[in-house]
Amino acid sequence: MGWTMNIIDKVIGLVSPRRAYERKTYRDALRHYDAASMDRLSSDWQPAYGTAEQLATGSRDIIRGRARAAEMNSDLAESAVIALLRNVIGAGIVPQAKVRNRSGKLNSELNKKIEKAWAKWAEPENADIRGISSFYELQEMALRRMVYDGEILVNKTSQGSYLPLSIQLIEAENIGAVSITHGKNNIINGVEVTEHGRPVAYHVSQTDPMGLRSFDTVRLTTEQAFLLFKPKRPSQIRGVSLLALVLRRIHDIDEYMDADLIAARVAACFSVFVTSQNSGRQAALLPRDKKGRPNITMAPGMVRHLSPGESIEFADPKRNAGTASEYSATQTRRIASGLGMSADIVARNISGNFSAARQNLLEDQKTFRQVQKFVIRHFCMPIWKAFIDALYLAGELPSDYLANKDKYQEVAWLAPGWSWIDPVKEVNANKEAIKSGLTTLEDVCAASGRDWEEVLEQRKLEQDKAKELGVLLDYSSELQPLTMGDDDTTKEGADG
Repeated sequence: MGWTMNIIDKVIGLVSPRRAYERKTYRDALRHYDAASMDRLSSDWQPAYGTAEQLATGSRDIIRGRARAAEMNSDLAESAVIALLRNVIGAGIVPQAKVRNRSGKLNSELNKKIEKAWAKWAEPENADIRGISSFYELQEMALRRMVYDGEILVNKTSQGSYLPLSIQLIEAENIGAVSITHGKNNIINGVEVTEHGRPVAYHVSQTDPMGLRSFDTVRLTTEQAFLLFKPKRPSQIRGVSLLALVLRRIHDIDEYMDADLIAARVAACFSVFVTSQNSGRQAALLPRDKKGRPNITMAPGMVRHLSPGESIEFADPKRNAGTASEYSATQTRRIASGLGMSADIVARNISGNFSAARQNLLEDQKTFRQVQKFVIRHFCMPIWKAFIDALYLAGELPSDYLANKDKYQEVAWLAPGWSWIDPVKEVNANKEAIKSGLTTLEDVCAASGRDWEEVLEQRKLEQDKAKELGVLLDYSSELQPLTMGDDDTTKEGADG
């Protein structure tokens, strides 16, 4: 076919070169992606060219300001963010020290000592440079600001605590907006980066609580501070509000619902207008209020005779409540999906059947786990490492710490879990999974936000107390002590 078309093209070219050119042009036009077409229907579809910072620099501040306005005034935006905070942070993501001794076993004594020191440091008077928020409240605040503002700068300062460590959260507008060359590095929107785009420092302006900003800036190295944000492109250096994708839709639905509310209020007022074809002579005879306006009253079942030439008209604001409800539900679903959540959890409205609700919850939990991992990796871990360093500087850790930092900084983070939808089925499934070795008690407890060691310790206390009081606890299984026989007996038991 290609050879035949070439012959045809050549013949047309000999007869009419212009027609041959047009033929080739139209054929080439059919070979591009539909998404790249520039026709009447796509003329207002503007492509986004440039690096992440080129595209975001002119919009970042406006988006952040509008997101904060939504935080203050939009119940829908706040409901979505609260759902995220409630499921990701909850009462707090709690660390468990996992230092091991030379034999590879957990060093229980040292781990308890570290966790006790952490519990003291995590209180507001130590964790927060302002002395207002606990570490777990700082977790929530940092994630909230990352969602609304797109970023938050976390400064690890040596002031404000009995240990040489406190946390200072610095808001996005304090990061300088300058983009200049700084030695071999470049400063792009206040972030100093290497030629490969690796951050090495943040240039921060000083402001008081009322927002009065100093022209002097402070250079905070990445050893002192880190910028918490969720990059979407390799060239992205600063964050953009995570609500940017749905912010316009949130504003539109808020405006729509306000307009519908006004229409409902007008309809509830049942406004009546009296019109007259006569001059003002009859109107002058009507009783009037203190401001001189005609005073006409209405009462249930009242029959009022009008003067000749007068008639009554009723205000009829066109309003369809069903349309408003459908529009609200549709837009809420789109907003929720843009944030990676279901509309059920955003609007707190479980309207589907059990299977649909369960599937939505499972998908939501995937989103929450992903965010939990992000918070642990990029917020909790840098602070934990700084805390362990501070413990060493305070003389609370062994002298070999500097040579074995990784060993002493081992930690597991216990994030909040979720309640079971069908407890009977899920408990039985977990029991079988533990028996078959597919999971562990630690994993099962962690999924519900509990410490497996604390569960066992509490269970032992309950068993001992029940035995002391002569109460029988209805446990499905009891812990049995291990008894060791001779080798033959042990082998026989293993084989049998």
